[in-house]
Amino acid sequence: MQKDFFQGQNSLMRVVFFLLSYLLISSPVSAQLNVNLADGTPLELLGMGVHQELRNDIYVGALYAPQGVKNTELLKDEQMPKRMSIRLLSSYSQRKMARHWKERLALNNSRDVWQPFTREIISFSRLFKRKFEAGDELNIDFIPGQGTQIYLNGTLFETIKKPGFTNLLLNVWLGNTPPTKAFKNNIRGKLSADLKSKLTDRYNALQPVAGRFDDDLAVKTDETRVADSTKSAGPGVSSSPVKPKASPSSKIASNKPAKKQVTKEKNNTKTTPKKIAAKSASQPASSAQSKKSTDSKTLAKAEKPQVKSSPIALAKIDIASTKPDIKIEPELFQKEPIEEDLFDADLISGSYTRDLIDSIRQYQKYPKKALINQEQGDVTVSVAIDAHGEVIDIKLVEKSGSRILDKAVIRMVRKAAPFQAVPKELKLETFEFDVPISFQL
Repeated sequence: MQKDFFQGQNSLMRVVFFLLSYLLISSPVSAQLNVNLADGTPLELLGMGVHQELRNDIYVGALYAPQGVKNTELLKDEQMPKRMSIRLLSSYSQRKMARHWKERLALNNSRDVWQPFTREIISFSRLFKRKFEAGDELNIDFIPGQGTQIYLNGTLFETIKKPGFTNLLLNVWLGNTPPTKAFKNNIRGKLSADLKSKLTDRYNALQPVAGRFDDDLAVKTDETRVADSTKSAGPGVSSSPVKPKASPSSKIASNKPAKKQVTKEKNNTKTTPKKIAAKSASQPASSAQSKKSTDSKTLAKAEKPQVKSSPIALAKIDIASTKPDIKIEPELFQKEPIEEDLFDADLISGSYTRDLIDSIRQYQKYPKKALINQEQGDVTVSVAIDAHGEVIDIKLVEKSGSRILDKAVIRMVRKAAPFQAVPKELKLETFEFDVPISFQL
């Protein structure tokens, strides 16, 4: 009897222990399955993936969508809230972070799509001002009607209101050339429950230090203040929060003697013909002419606006009128640069790489022997070209497990060569890029 009692107690304790273990293991996972945006909109985890570079794990990416949304194409709807979240697994420089987003953004969006967003893309990339450490977090939230909100370790750094910006970033993960094919599948939710649980645990173990980037937000605010001051001064005009000192030439244009001279000249315009005749008779012609010339020069010097002392464009002044008529010359204003005039090397590099990969993919054909043998897989080759587009080297970065498929990709590269020349703006003698090719039955 007593033995049965103890056996029952042991069984009960085992059950309790099992339940506690399950709760302890599963609670951190369930804690990240749902998040709320700043406006209270609830989202649930759709998928997670690990981004790698040179076989090194860089970050865990997580994609959140409204409850019940499983198709990532629906996330591109401008009325669909969403979140892209990453947590760093290792240190990563701010330069690499900016380049990662810009290059891959241009790689996965056609130039006519991303170019109208050049200002927003550059502004986004300039948020990264310090080295990222393991655990640091970047959240990109889209709230319909409010725009794209960028958070670093929980602090809101910027809101980009231009519609469509989030979709450009979303294509970095879901476009034709994602970080890896496995990453794209996992982020879309096409991963096993076991892998999803492991990635969620890994994500939760990386706890961001709140406020670590806040000093950079103050720098961003100062830059914005200067930029706004420049913008208010007029396009193409340099401005500063500190009031500039007047130049010596500006003092000449505003001193009192010059003002009296203008008054005297105006009074002369009201002189009657009799007074003019009397005055002319009492003065030699040469003296009167000389004085008139001197007065005209002084007047012109007094009335002529000084370019250095004014942030406004030159004005024309009609000195024949008692009330000078000021006319603004609009063509003298420097025009606001259009998006095509904005240059960013990372965007150009990504766009160029996109063109190169497209030119190679047009030669993709499934080898007959591989079809017969039911061989499939993913191949990635690294290609180096010179400034003229001639192939220097081809290396296999990721093998498919089939020599037939691996060789097929190398042949594709050689058929597509020579490539278009490296853009002169990049000023590079050699250019390297990766070509991911997938063979699936």
